[in-house]
Amino acid sequence: MCFYIGIEDLAANALIEMMSKDQSKRFVSYEKLERYGAEVVKFLANIADDHECDHDEKKSVLILSRENTDAMFRNYSDIFEETAQDGQPGIQLKPGVTIDDLITTFRGYLALDVLLAFVNQQTVAKLEAA
Repeated sequence: MCFYIGIEDLAANALIEMMSKDQSKRFVSYEKLERYGAEVVKFLANIADDHECDHDEKKSVLILSRENTDAMFRNYSDIFEETAQDGQPGIQLKPGVTIDDLITTFRGYLALDVLLAFVNQQTVAKLEAA
């Protein structure tokens, strides 16, 4: 199976992982998101090739264009807002949004391989790097 990972899933799962360690971490920079996303794709590429993808086809694709990012802010305006912290642009949770809200909205439908990629220790480490 091939996976298309939107910025909303990437951002929500990054924030879930960050908040599970520290509830006050409600912001993720685009730079960290890109590193995390690249590691998620790498993780999925390393999963056994017993899936339905053509061997020349990528197993996963991140959809992080500005157009998709703008769509995320429109579609999930009650959850995310664009802001900057310490000069780093990124995504912040709106006040009142909880980790449980993110889990309910963004994890219930994920394929197991993608969920495993989002929570993998090696991928999450990219969120903790400076």
